[in-house]
Parts: sequence; C-alpha cells; structure tokens
Amino acid sequence: MNYRELAEAIDRPYNTIRKWRGEITKISGNEFNRIKVRNGRGRKNRTAYDFDELDVKCFKEFDRLLKTGKNKVEAIREVFGNKEVEELQKEQSDFELLKRQDKALRGQIVALSKRIQSQQSELDTLKTNTSDLTERIKNLENRGLMNKLKKK
Repeated sequence: MNYRELAEAIDRPYNTIRKWRGEITKISGNEFNRIKVRNGRGRKNRTAYDFDELDVKCFKEFDRLLKTGKNKVEAIREVFGNKEVEELQKEQSDFELLKRQDKALRGQIVALSKRIQSQQSELDTLKTNTSDLTERIKNLENRGLMNKLKKK
C-alpha cells in the first residue's frame, strides 16, 4: 500500500501522511518498509514506501488520538513507541548484564588468588622439604654410610 492508498484509507491528505511518516520515524524510530519502483526505461529506480495492514491500523489509531485532542508527540509515542525510552532500557539492561559479569569475574579473581596462594605455600613447603632432603643426603655422603650416593 503506498501513500495515496493509505491517505484514502485514513481519509487524510497525501502530504499529511508523508509528514506523519517522517515524524513517526524521527520520534519512535519505527522504520517502514521501503521498495524500489521503476521510473521507466533507462532511468534510475526510485524508492517508495510500502505500508502493510499493521501500519494502516497504527495510522488509524494515531489519527483517532489526534482527533480526540492528544498531542502529536504523545500520540506517536503511544501508538508507535518511543526510541529514546527503548534505547535507555536497552542501555540499562546492558549495564545490568555488565554488572553481573563483573561480579562473576571478581569472584573468579578471588578464587584464583586463593588458589595461587595455596600453590605458593605448597611450593614453599616443597622447597623446604627438598632442601632438607638435600642436606640429609650430603650428611650421609660425608659420613660414608651410603656408598651408593657418594659422588665420584
């Protein structure tokens, strides 16, 4: 359905529908379906809007709200939505997701730091045990009790 058919269905002028479409897109962020229409032989195609049944219903509801005395911006936001509010909600949900991820990563960092500390203490214990065993082996070699371990 093009502008003319939509204007007839709503019983409003063609130019009014064109202006409304621009304002609706600007305020609500609602993008209408665009199609390419041939101009003729050897000419470039032009772009036209193709409105579906849902768009017609929304335009009729918008027209009804305007006739009842509602502000144009409020009517657009009520029927077609509000781009700013939707973007803000999306940003807030993204922020909440980042906060949850941050909390999870901080928990992982704490767990890893505890694991590193325990491994460091195990390493210190192993170093101590190794140095003790090395000292005991040297003492045994020096006494001559263990011929197998003597250095040649």
